[in-house]
Amino acid sequence: MPEPPSLWDQLTAPDRDASQQVTDLNGGLTPHDLVEALIGEGVTYENVTYTGDPRGAGLGAGFEAALGVDGGVLLSSGSLAGELSNVIGPNVNHAQTTQFDAPGDADLDGLVAPYATLDATTLEFDFVSDADQISFQYIFGSEEYNEYVGSAFDDVFAFYVDGENCAVVGADAQRVSVNTVNAGQNAELYVDNELPEAAHDTELDGFTSVLTCAAAVEPGESHHLKLVIADTSDPYLDSTVLIAAGTFQANHPPVADDQAVETEMDTPVDITLTGSDPDGDPITFGDVSDPANGELSGTEPDLVYTPDDGFTGEDEFTFTVSDGAAVSAPATVTVTVEGGSEPTDEPTDEPSPTDEPTDEPTNEPSPTDEPTDEPSDEPTGEPTGEPTPQPTEQPTDEPDDQLPDTGTDARLILVAGAVLAGVALALLRRARTTS
Repeated sequence: MPEPPSLWDQLTAPDRDASQQVTDLNGGLTPHDLVEALIGEGVTYENVTYTGDPRGAGLGAGFEAALGVDGGVLLSSGSLAGELSNVIGPNVNHAQTTQFDAPGDADLDGLVAPYATLDATTLEFDFVSDADQISFQYIFGSEEYNEYVGSAFDDVFAFYVDGENCAVVGADAQRVSVNTVNAGQNAELYVDNELPEAAHDTELDGFTSVLTCAAAVEPGESHHLKLVIADTSDPYLDSTVLIAAGTFQANHPPVADDQAVETEMDTPVDITLTGSDPDGDPITFGDVSDPANGELSGTEPDLVYTPDDGFTGEDEFTFTVSDGAAVSAPATVTVTVEGGSEPTDEPTDEPSPTDEPTDEPTNEPSPTDEPTDEPSDEPTGEPTGEPTPQPTEQPTDEPDDQLPDTGTDARLILVAGAVLAGVALALLRRARTTS
């Protein structure tokens, strides 16, 4: 069990930051004042109740530089105002404590069982929203950081909307606490302020970044909100929540826009994601899926789609937008990838007109080359020796395939001439033998 700081240590602490102001319920405020400071647009309220020490609830301002939120409603398991404040800077005590000697809360006991809670502070009211969701922003901080991370001294708080705690983080909806948000777990949500560095102007030894509580509700119907915080296991080392002023409001979910783009095969295309929020809240883009036939590069909302090599057809991916409290339904980006440029000359199996021969080949001899039955030269008397025919070309004893390669027509003419010469020779030999 941690030892409480001495009263002397607390009373002799350096002066507090005068620019940071906290007024608790001992300073003239009422629980209605606290709720009135919370309420934003689209919400009405009634039936306000408060349970706890009046030093454990109040309004604060001037914390923008230290905590990222200027001010709002403060609820704590210890003192908020004056020299014993556990929130006003600078950090001068690693174990700031005020003991209220007050009971804990049954709902919170259920969250930390088998341990028990003490010094509970509770603010409750009924509300009606004109939208199907409410949201608000908050910060949790504690003197339990960092010495008691992972221990039984896990001071606890919850924001119950109709009995459901919306102060949760992560995919598994863990409650926000010293044990779930720290330097080793959900570290991106944690801000360290431990001595001796204590770079932030607040007494808190550690605190969360600005978080959002969001819950679904039925528009026009009455709902109940319970804001509660307490020590766990012992009454030492205070913890506090700051709920940003004016942020408890009806929230209309943002809208992500569908779109269609076109590109050519093997050609990247720029895509800018778009969306809007009916309440004018800033939006962020996320939950971008992978396209089936391409790749995305860049940072949302400015992306580049690159189709796979040679792919043509339709591809798509989805994304959502968030306003910090609600996430839109997914939108679809459809990408049409057209084929490449058409070739100027299409291939064909048919020869082009310029490739056709001007004269078709023929195996028929021309009319002027046709042979006749009569030899071209008649004999003139007795020969003095062996008569010889007089064809245009002298035949030889070489086979036909040794004829000069002068083309098909020329070959046919030579063959015909050789035949006629043979006929003439045979006639001469017959005439000679009969004379």
